[in-house]
Amino acid sequence: MISTKEQRIATIGTVFFCVLFFFMLLLVRFINDPTKEEEGVLVNFGDTEQGMGEVEPRPAVAQNIPTPPPTPTPPEPAPQQTGEEEVVNQDFEESAVIEQKKKAEQKKRQDEELKRQQEIERQRIEEERRMEEERKRQEEIQRQQQQQQAINTKAASAFAGRNVNGGTSGEGDSNKPGNQGSLNGDPNSKNRVGGGSGNGINFKLDGRSFGTTPPKPEYNSKSEGKVVVEIRVDRSGKVISASPGKAGTTTNDPVLREAAKAAALKARFNSDPNAAEVQVGTITYTFIQQ
Repeated sequence: MISTKEQRIATIGTVFFCVLFFFMLLLVRFINDPTKEEEGVLVNFGDTEQGMGEVEPRPAVAQNIPTPPPTPTPPEPAPQQTGEEEVVNQDFEESAVIEQKKKAEQKKRQDEELKRQQEIERQRIEEERRMEEERKRQEEIQRQQQQQQAINTKAASAFAGRNVNGGTSGEGDSNKPGNQGSLNGDPNSKNRVGGGSGNGINFKLDGRSFGTTPPKPEYNSKSEGKVVVEIRVDRSGKVISASPGKAGTTTNDPVLREAAKAAALKARFNSDPNAAEVQVGTITYTFIQQ
């Protein structure tokens, strides 16, 4: 920037004037020093503007007056809650009550849902139990039907010789038409009473039949007669005990009795889950002299 001569002169004059003004202020400061004591005329000590006499009274001695204890400052009153604070507290309390109600309602709904699920599970278990009972009942009906059908088949075979005039081509000694004997018996046996299977072996056991061919007694004796053996049979058809010599026995030969007992223990009957847990019956063995 290029300055003119007049501008340079004005700038120098302004700076000079400021420096001069500053020194003048310093000079005034040193001349009027406030730390220097002012001088004046001494005045006699007194307590009023009027007085008389030549003797200066002594100054009164200050009495030692006890200082009274400080008065306790009363406590400041507690600030009173404004209307805004009361509204805030009231809103907070209402919010807490509403929250508690919500939690109580939620717990109630959860309890009701749990009870509903438990009831559904109970009904499901009850339905399964009912269906299982129905299945067993149907199986039992089917089993009884099959058993009855088997009996009917055997009965039809027994009466197959009946003629159109009401006579019979069967056998028996009851003077009535039919084939006297047992459906579980042997057609070659001449014994027409009891539940036996012929070949010198007869049995009595309600609702049961031999599951396999009954074993024959093994003996070596010159005696003959009948040995009645009381048997106990479980549901599976196994003979669990045998006692020979019951009512109807006609021989006291111990060899025959032991042979009858051994054969009875080997006998097997049909399985019947609906039979008594232990069913009692008899097997009669007829021995002939060897």
